Amino acid sequence: MDFNELKEQFEFDNEEAIEFLNNEFDKIRSGRVNPSIFNGLKPEVYGDFMPLQQIANVQIIDARTVFIKPFDKGVIKEIYSCINKSNIGVNPIMEEGYIRLNFPQITEEVRIKNVKNAKVILEKAKTKIRSNREEARKKIKQLTSISEDLIKTYNDEIDNITKTYNTKLEKLFEEKEKELLKV
Repeated sequence: MDFNELKEQFEFDNEEAIEFLNNEFDKIRSGRVNPSIFNGLKPEVYGDFMPLQQIANVQIIDARTVFIKPFDKGVIKEIYSCINKSNIGVNPIMEEGYIRLNFPQITEEVRIKNVKNAKVILEKAKTKIRSNREEARKKIKQLTSISEDLIKTYNDEIDNITKTYNTKLEKLFEEKEKELLKV
């Protein structure tokens, strides 16, 4: 493995940390309902646990109202039960052929708690990037027939890439924080 391959792998691993952060941020509810909060819901239908998006249409009506309309009306009770058991903070209302969810208004206390949760997720992503950096440094030391100066140059380049990714993470956190605190 040469340095260019190592650097490419390092950047790929850091992109995974960015993706992790974005996926986890999507699960944190702000003032507006995001359909990604249903990503973890898997009702048991047809003898298997299936993602909600594969068995129903999730429609955002307004900032706090969601309609879930199953493709097969025979599975509406399973979807209803799954939502009831989940911890998404809403009680489903079964209506004619669909389930209605009315999310409560988010209080200031919940907004602050959500920002703290986002900060924890940010720290996990930063830890992943630091871990990637340490792994890259170990691999640089294992490169054969390179000078100490070249090792230092490679480490400096890895450090610069790390700073770039940490800046991206911070920017994503700042955007999420603004979204969460917006009334």
